[in-house]
Amino acid sequence: MGSRSVAKWRWWVIVVAWAYGAAARTLCPARCACDDALRAASCANAGLEIVPIQLNPEATHINLTHNSIDNLLYTFGFYTQLTILDISYNKVQDLGSKNFDNNKEMTHLNVSHNALRKLDKDTFVGLKRLVDLDLSNNEIATINAQTFKDLTVLERLDLSSNKLVTFESDTFEPLASLRILSIRNNSILEIPSANILFIIHLEYLDLSENLIQQIPKHGIPYLKELKNLDMNNNIIDSIDPLGLHNLPSLRHLDLSDNNMTSVPTSALSKLSNLSHLYLSGNFFHNITALSFQSLFHLKHLHLSRLYDLDKIDSRAFVDNINLQKIWMNENVKVKEVPPRLFHGNPKLTHIYIRNNALETLEASHFPIDRLQELEISGNPFVCNCSLLWLWKLGRECEINNRKSDNSSAILKIDYEEVKCVAPEHLKGGLFVQIPESEFGCSNGWVVVAVVVLTVSIIISVVGGVLYFMGPLKKCKGDKSKQVMTSVMLNGDVSKLSNGLGYSTRGREQENKRDVDRYLMIGSSVTNNFHSLNPPWHSVDKNPYYQEDSEEHIYQQFAYETIPHHRTPEKPHIVYV
Repeated sequence: MGSRSVAKWRWWVIVVAWAYGAAARTLCPARCACDDALRAASCANAGLEIVPIQLNPEATHINLTHNSIDNLLYTFGFYTQLTILDISYNKVQDLGSKNFDNNKEMTHLNVSHNALRKLDKDTFVGLKRLVDLDLSNNEIATINAQTFKDLTVLERLDLSSNKLVTFESDTFEPLASLRILSIRNNSILEIPSANILFIIHLEYLDLSENLIQQIPKHGIPYLKELKNLDMNNNIIDSIDPLGLHNLPSLRHLDLSDNNMTSVPTSALSKLSNLSHLYLSGNFFHNITALSFQSLFHLKHLHLSRLYDLDKIDSRAFVDNINLQKIWMNENVKVKEVPPRLFHGNPKLTHIYIRNNALETLEASHFPIDRLQELEISGNPFVCNCSLLWLWKLGRECEINNRKSDNSSAILKIDYEEVKCVAPEHLKGGLFVQIPESEFGCSNGWVVVAVVVLTVSIIISVVGGVLYFMGPLKKCKGDKSKQVMTSVMLNGDVSKLSNGLGYSTRGREQENKRDVDRYLMIGSSVTNNFHSLNPPWHSVDKNPYYQEDSEEHIYQQFAYETIPHHRTPEKPHIVYV
C-alpha cells in the first residue's frame, strides 16, 4: 500500500504540473498582450508594480517597459527560455545578485531608464550568451571589477548617462568580444586606456559629453578595428601628435564642441583612412594651409560654429582630393572666401556656408560645374554687380529644375532665402525678387578705372619707345661723328654720303656742296671759338673737358682744316 500511495502521489503531481502549465499557456494578465505561438508577452504601460509570474513559462520575449516596477528579486527564475527582456522605464534600484542565474538563453537585456546606483559582483552571473546590455540613463556610480566576468560574448554595452567617474582596473577584461561601447554623458576625467586595452575587437567607442581635457601620447590604445570614435562635448584643449596614431581603421572622428584653439593637424595626419571629421564648435582662430594634411580619403568635413575663426588659407584643403561635402555654417567672423579655395577638391559636390559674415561671393570661389548643392543664405550680402553671376545662376537652376525630371543632377541653391543688406534701397529684400537691373554698380568707379588703365597704357607705350629709341639715337650719332671725322681728316666726301644716309650716285654733286657749306659754317664757328679759347690751352687742366674729350678733338680737327685762302675775322696770335 505504501508504495502504491507514493506512486499515486507522484502521478497527481505530474497531472497538476501539466494542468498548471496548460493553464499558464492560456492565462495572460490584464492589460498585457500574449502570443503563445510566438511565445511572446508584452505588458508595456500596464501599470505594474511587480513582475508578473503567471506569464507563459516558455516565453522567449517579455516586454515590461513603462511601468512602476522597483524590484526584480526572484522573479525571472520561472522563465528559463527567456532570450529578450526589456524592463526599461521603470523604478528598479537594484538588480540583485545572481538574479539571472537561470536565464542562460538570454541574449538581450535592457534595463535603461531606471534608478540603478551600482553593479555588484554577481549581478550578471549566468548570462553567458548575452550579446546586448543596455544600462543607460541610470545613476550608476560604481561598477565592481568582476561585474562583467560572465559576459564573454557581449558585443554591445551602453553605460551612457550615468554618474561614472572612473573604472577599477581590469573591469573590461572579460569583454573580449565587445564591438560597441558607449560611456557618453558621464563624468569621466580621462580616457580609460587601461580598460579599453582589453577590448581588441572594438569598432565603436563613444566618450562624448564627459570631462576629458586632453588626449595624451598613446591615449587611445591600439585598436586595429575601431572605425568610429566620438569625443564631442568634452573640454579637450590639446591632442598629442601620437594620441590617435594607434587607430589604422578609423573612419569617423568627432571632436566637435571642445576647447581646441587650432586644428590638431599633426595628430589627424596619422588617420590615413579617415572619411568623416567633425570639428565644429571649437575655438580655431584660423585654418592654415594643409590643416588636413594626408587625409586623402576624407569625404565629409564639418567646420561650423567656429565663432573665433576669421581667416581660412586658400590651400587649407588641397590634400583632401576625395572631399565631397563641407559644412562651414555660423562662422560669424568669416567675411570672405579665399579665391579658388575648393578647386583642389575634384569630387566636391555639396558646400554649406550659411550664416557667416560674407558680403560678396565670386564665381571663381566654387567649382560650379561639379556642384550639386550650395547653401549661402543668412549672409549680409551687398547686392550689386558682383553678385549678378549668382542671380543669373539661380534663375538658370530654377528653369532647369522645371524642365528636368532628374533633379539630383541639377545644382540646388537656397537663393530663395538669401536677403540683401545693402544698398539701402534693397535692404531686407529677397534675392530672388530683385530684378536684374538692380544688380548694377556706380559708373564713377568704372570711369576712374578706365582712366587709370588708359594712362597706364600710354605711359607704358611712351616709356617703351623712349627705351628703344635711346640706344638707336646713340648708335646713329656715333656713326655720324665717325664719318664727319673721316671727311675732315682725309677730305673723302664719298664717306659723308653714307654717314648721312644717302646712297645714290646721282646726288654726289649736291652732297659735295652740302659738305662745303658745312665746312664754311664750321670754319666761322671754329674761328670764333678759338679766338676765345686758344688751342694752346691744355684741355687736361679743365675737368669738364675730360668727360667730353672726344668733342674737343673734333673741334681741334675743325680748327686745323680751315682753308688757307680764308683770313680769320680776328688775328691769330702766336707766342714764341
